[in-house]
Amino acid sequence: MPTSNSARAKLLMATTALTLSFAGQALAQTEVAEIVVTSERRETKLQDTPVSVSAFSQETMAARGATNLQDLGNFTPNLELHQTNRPAGGGSAYAGYIRGVGTGDFQFPTDPGVGVYVDDVYLARAVGGLMSLDDIERAEVLKGPQGALFGRNTIGGAINIVTEKPDLSELSGVLKVRAGSYGRTDFGLAINGPIIEGRLAGKLSASFLNSDGWSKRYDGQNGNNEHRIVFRTALRYVPADNLDVQFNADYSEQNNVGPQGYLIRYLTSPAPFPPAKAARFNTYAAAAENQRLGLPAGSLYDNRWASTDPYKSNALQGGYDNYQIGGASVVATWDVSEALTVKSVTAFRGVSAKIGVDGDQTPYSMQTSQTELYDHQYSQELQFSGSLLDDRLKYLVGLYAFQENGSSKLYTESFHGIWENVPLALRINSDAADTFTYFYMKAKSYAIFTQESFALTPQIELTVGGRYNWDEKDYAFSVDFTQRGVAQVPFSRDNQTWESFTPKAGINWRPADNLLIYASYQEGFKSGGWGGSNSPLSPTPRYQPETISTWELGAKTDWFNRRLTANVAVFQSDYKEIQFTVQKVDPVTGANLRTTQNSGDADIQGFEAEFVAVPTDGMTLNLGVGYVDAKFNRLTPQARAILDPFNRPNAVKIGDSLPQVPDWSVNGGAQYVFHLAAGDLTVRGDASYKGDQFLTLGDPTSFQAGYTLYNAAITFAPNAVPGLELSLNGTNLSDEVYYAYHATLPPTGQEVGLPVQPRLVYATAKFQF
Repeated sequence: MPTSNSARAKLLMATTALTLSFAGQALAQTEVAEIVVTSERRETKLQDTPVSVSAFSQETMAARGATNLQDLGNFTPNLELHQTNRPAGGGSAYAGYIRGVGTGDFQFPTDPGVGVYVDDVYLARAVGGLMSLDDIERAEVLKGPQGALFGRNTIGGAINIVTEKPDLSELSGVLKVRAGSYGRTDFGLAINGPIIEGRLAGKLSASFLNSDGWSKRYDGQNGNNEHRIVFRTALRYVPADNLDVQFNADYSEQNNVGPQGYLIRYLTSPAPFPPAKAARFNTYAAAAENQRLGLPAGSLYDNRWASTDPYKSNALQGGYDNYQIGGASVVATWDVSEALTVKSVTAFRGVSAKIGVDGDQTPYSMQTSQTELYDHQYSQELQFSGSLLDDRLKYLVGLYAFQENGSSKLYTESFHGIWENVPLALRINSDAADTFTYFYMKAKSYAIFTQESFALTPQIELTVGGRYNWDEKDYAFSVDFTQRGVAQVPFSRDNQTWESFTPKAGINWRPADNLLIYASYQEGFKSGGWGGSNSPLSPTPRYQPETISTWELGAKTDWFNRRLTANVAVFQSDYKEIQFTVQKVDPVTGANLRTTQNSGDADIQGFEAEFVAVPTDGMTLNLGVGYVDAKFNRLTPQARAILDPFNRPNAVKIGDSLPQVPDWSVNGGAQYVFHLAAGDLTVRGDASYKGDQFLTLGDPTSFQAGYTLYNAAITFAPNAVPGLELSLNGTNLSDEVYYAYHATLPPTGQEVGLPVQPRLVYATAKFQF
């Protein structure tokens, strides 16, 4: 129908008014926000830092729906970060890989390959590493080995978490309430401000995180739930203008059912499936176990327990994931002069965890574990830094001391019920496969490190640095067969020491104010340890340290008056004596045995690129692209001996890709702020793609095809109530099924998967005052 002139005029007026409302964006949003990072152990602008770093402010993480540290893996090129791919570690232990380098194990004596730091303090254990992002000011992901400045076990990179400091001048606070899918109900409160203005300030935050969980067990319990509390406090004292002393403390506690996988299928062919022990269980134990567990009469261990729903399991055993984690630190910074600053970081942390997992995902106890882990660490770091020669020379010299004491008790049941029910005359020793394993480790580490940057000209800067490290580990191990009361591996001890030097060298060139080009060489080192064993002849099999050397060429640029930033880096790494935790069939019990071993060397090359643009006032666009090609170029005899789940040789071959390393990682997002009469309305959408990968070494059934996750958020800040924000977030909106762990277990004849969270929708109300 023809449109009248009056109607056209009204449409034009409405469109003009709407356009003007869109154009009212604040001046602060007409350029890409500057982020300050501490990736070189001093504060620098992200665009002035000659390192490949992805940095996220508190506002950025909230806008993208990131509530837990693992969410950063969806927004960071070449970062894999999720719950451990060793399910016995529970849902809070992290598996971290950067550029194909890292580890997914949590148990002593294996160390992380990607170090996590909170306020300059290194977290030695992976348990509890997947922390809440409440009260986090900034998160930085440093890519490539950080052996010179960060040191311990940062062979893949480091994740540097910075919490909010107490404010010496202004009182502020935040009250936050969140509710959503699967009974999600969270509450958070933080208050920050001066006690004596300009001299003494304090901060206190508390978070209460609760979710009913998004999977269901056979007994009706919800798995993948969350009941966690987190407290953080800090006291900052500035007795003089050149002295800043801050005390930090934190405590978190969780009491969860834990991560829940499911049985994808029970294999009955080809050989060696079904496992011979399964028939023995069905013949002698199933009837008694059915009665004990309340299962239907006539039930057997077979495919009836497989599930077509990845979030519904027939697990009945285990089902707890509890921890208490706390720590304290004192960080003192003394500006002695314009040429010298002294910084001291003194810290203590403790971990107590109890985790029960049903690894076979059936009501029976075919492969279950109960883990208790206790660990405490002490560290002291001193840094001497400053600038000389009219700021042409920037230097940092540091000393570091670290000690860790930990123990773990692991009780496993394998085909439980055969020994108890088989006739005495027919018993054989392998019927008793339940074990109690004890681990103990004491680690010490001492280091001296330095890094100097010298400006040859106003445009060219040279950087050299290095770290000398001395590591020692004492280790003890024993295995008992609980049903027979026999010590399979008597209490055994061993000791190893290592010395390492990890250098760094680089050149930085700034041909224009908006362009920084850098080239660098760095090395990394991760200490060795001992693999698991059920053999009294080899109770403490050693594995050697990992090493890596990496060349990197990168550029930091900004364009159009900072409406666009474009950062790129290409890298090539030589990764040697790679430590992998592999699954084997225990020749004594026929149970599943995990052990860490050196598997070989790899060539790694790739790139990452990150772009942020503010094309128009109110609009922000971001794009991140990462590519990694990580393939074995040498295999150890142990790796060549690995059989796939079907007992086929050559499960690992030269040229195979490393597991847990997707080739492509791409993320993109768009955000627009509408300035309406009633307030500001922000609309945001994000997408994240991960390429093909294998999740378990030598297991073709663990292949995970590439997948895409979609997130969206709407936030409204009403003018009538200053400080109030109301938001609605959705994550994994397409309800994509993907896995943190996927493997076929020859001892039990099962293919099992541990899916990551499905679609979640939640609403948040936040009030800042």
